[in-house]
Amino acid sequence: MQMKFRIVLGLVILAFVWNCDSKKENIEVGTITERTPEEMASIKEYAPVFTFNSIEGNRVSLSDLKGKYVFVDIWATWCGPCRQQIPAMRELEEKYRGQNIEFVSISVDSDQDKAKWQKMVQEEQMSGIQLFAGRGTSFHQDYEISTIPKFLIIGKEGEIINDNPPRPMDYATRQVNGQLVSILDDLLNQEKTL
Repeated sequence: MQMKFRIVLGLVILAFVWNCDSKKENIEVGTITERTPEEMASIKEYAPVFTFNSIEGNRVSLSDLKGKYVFVDIWATWCGPCRQQIPAMRELEEKYRGQNIEFVSISVDSDQDKAKWQKMVQEEQMSGIQLFAGRGTSFHQDYEISTIPKFLIIGKEGEIINDNPPRPMDYATRQVNGQLVSILDDLLNQEKTL
């Protein structure tokens, strides 16, 4: 009896597999279309929207900055390399004051260090938009933050233009990074020609 059952089961499985194979011929398969570099450049990845409290206590959202380029600095008070970038950030903010670009610094300090963040922003006379994300949000996952400092350039419609631009300070020269200035100048000059 057990042998008959195995034979019948084997025939059923074989019939099923045979039937599946024959149906494959009728399945329509899509085609792969290669995209040109121009087409690839036109595909936009949009930055996840964030909303955090500013140093002044106002709620600021990425969508509030629509229509402007946004240079984002993700940092923390305990991060030495982050703090080294502060003078260059101040210099960039001054250089581009009044132009169509916002400088947004987002602290990922823990909630218990919020007072430390506020004190550092004031003592270092950090300008731009100063936001506090803390650690209890999806911000780290949304922006795939594994190390800090992390910088981003976001376009006027919220698209990510560069998710790894050069840091504001060039470590070799200890001056504002010329590559970053070039990138920002190109964006702003492009806007003027449109």
